[in-house]
Amino acid sequence: MEKVLGQALKKEREMRGVSLDDIATETRIGTRYLLALENEDFSAFPGFFYVRYYIKNYLRACGADETAFFNTHYDYLQTILAKMGEPPPDQYLSKLEYVKFKKRKTILIILLLLLLLAAAFLYWNFTRTRPGAAPSGPFAFPAFSAAPIAYEKEFCPDRAAVALQMTFSDSCWLQLWRGGEKIVEKVFVKGDVLAGHGYQLVLVMGNPAAARLTVNGREWPLSPLSGNGMKLLLSPDQLPETM
Repeated sequence: MEKVLGQALKKEREMRGVSLDDIATETRIGTRYLLALENEDFSAFPGFFYVRYYIKNYLRACGADETAFFNTHYDYLQTILAKMGEPPPDQYLSKLEYVKFKKRKTILIILLLLLLLAAAFLYWNFTRTRPGAAPSGPFAFPAFSAAPIAYEKEFCPDRAAVALQMTFSDSCWLQLWRGGEKIVEKVFVKGDVLAGHGYQLVLVMGNPAAARLTVNGREWPLSPLSGNGMKLLLSPDQLPETM
């Protein structure tokens, strides 16, 4: 196939006595790309958009009329575009803008995900360390002077069972054991009420200052012995014993 475009470029250059080195110096385009244009070796370029760009600079360096040149060879250029499977230049530029937009969108999504992860970590850390939160490590059942009984039916003293009621003014993590059975484990919040009864009750609290305890109708003060935690044993013959 005759290389119409390449021959036309070469003719424009030779008519004006301009060498490839002159064009390379003027445009800062390597001579191998200029030769590729004259030989219509478009595989040397990443896309046809660059071919058009180099042709325009080639013509300007020669002093040729680029508008007239493109108008003359418009159909031939469109044929080359179709063979290369390249979009027209205006669509190519739109595609570049779309790619840039996608990159910016991806970066924004990544930043948003990082912010959400940071917020989730801060919230988790806050709930783990705030007063009333459950201990982070494994819970070891407290040692008492009397070992907790396994089942209440094995322990039926003459006295009446212990009755307790708790009201909460703030968040407080709490475990309630009856004998060797765990009855409750949760974080209570302001306004919650807990009631229970039994012959051997054990309370383990993360924030005793947030709770008000009544045992058999009598209010019992809750003062942690260390930090924010407290363990309390309630039984008919031992009211109360704190450890």
